[in-house]
Amino acid sequence: MTLLVGCQTPATLQVPKAASPSIFKGQSEGMVVRPEWWLVFDDAELRRLATRLDDGNLELQAALARADQAYAALGLARADRVPSINANGSVQRSRSSENEQSGGSFPNYASQYRAGLALGWEIDLWGRVRKLVEAGQADAQVAEALVEDVRLALRGQLARNYFALRTLDEEQQVLRDAVTTREANLKLAQRRFDGGITPELDVARAATELAATRSELASLQGPRTRLENAIAVLLGEAPADFRLDARGLSAKLPGIRAGLPMETLAARPDVAAAKARLIAAQARVGVAQAEFFPRVSLVGSGGLSSIQASNFVKWSSRTFTLGPEVSVPIFQGGRLRANEARARAAYAEAVANYRQTVLNALGDVENAMADLAALRNQTGAQDEAVRAAERALALSTRRYEAGLVSSIEVIDAVREQLNAQRRAVQIRGQQFESTVQLIQGLGGGLSTKHTST
Repeated sequence: MTLLVGCQTPATLQVPKAASPSIFKGQSEGMVVRPEWWLVFDDAELRRLATRLDDGNLELQAALARADQAYAALGLARADRVPSINANGSVQRSRSSENEQSGGSFPNYASQYRAGLALGWEIDLWGRVRKLVEAGQADAQVAEALVEDVRLALRGQLARNYFALRTLDEEQQVLRDAVTTREANLKLAQRRFDGGITPELDVARAATELAATRSELASLQGPRTRLENAIAVLLGEAPADFRLDARGLSAKLPGIRAGLPMETLAARPDVAAAKARLIAAQARVGVAQAEFFPRVSLVGSGGLSSIQASNFVKWSSRTFTLGPEVSVPIFQGGRLRANEARARAAYAEAVANYRQTVLNALGDVENAMADLAALRNQTGAQDEAVRAAERALALSTRRYEAGLVSSIEVIDAVREQLNAQRRAVQIRGQQFESTVQLIQGLGGGLSTKHTST
């Protein structure tokens, strides 16, 4: 597809063309992502955590506050489209200098009573105010899209941390089962040594294997605690007050359909924000161009003025002024041209950022689908490796009990079985992580109404 060249700004925004293939390279079949995508994993605890994140996360609250600021700024820009009216009033007592009076007369005292209204309204002949409002509307859309971007990122981070924690829980269970098995092996080796069947070396090897497995089990507690603490911070809670009981990875692994690239981009809040920034940048070019033309305003004032309080409210005390005011830029030392050049450069930057955001979105989806495809292949191969390791361990154990081999063969088979089981658990956890990444790449099922690529 064609790409926009240069930094010229059209009168009407034409969204620059960006890379957009007709289909993803790693297209897959499955369900379409919905806004409440975490529900497809069918995990009640993850569902509760996602609800708590929306209510308690401080980064999300800050993003919402930034959106409120953007809409307030839009209100300020819109206020310039209508006249401003201010009320004023004063009571002044004055004394003239004695040295200003002829004939040495006493100083003159006077009072002044005033009240009135002042009117100001810029007549938007060149669209300066209109373009400011357009920029403000686009800035508000940026803030709104970034709220959804933050929300999607936080939910994705929560899900990934949660599945990583549950993967560690399952891996810990595998190691606890291995500790139980190794304790039984140590007792068996001790009985065989006591009966004079095997040397003491077999007992030492069994004890070493048991201690090493216990060490591996203990080493997982630190990473699990860090993940638990990270989840607490995401929820806006103190880690000391947050606990997740250990349990295995019981969630369902859904298949996700990527759909068409154009649909994917339309659902990404970061793409929506990039497009809105483009609109704002173009509007600010229009503002800079309008600065070259005269600024015409309608100004006026009216009210009551009197030097005597008794006459203040009389019709004869009325005053008013009304008329146009024109400000024409004559010499600004190059300020206006520099301002326009800066606005055009900002627009060119917005174009490049928009294209890059689109490319990043496509890359995120392709990478996640590639990871999932590789992990699906790994899962089948790893399951076969687990079964083979279990058969090898059973054969080695029978050969050892028959006195045909030393304990070294059994220990090697035990290690291979444990490594195969742990790797199988890790691959399954990586599948969940990559699925979440794919969902994030697809925009989390959002439908941003003001986004069109």
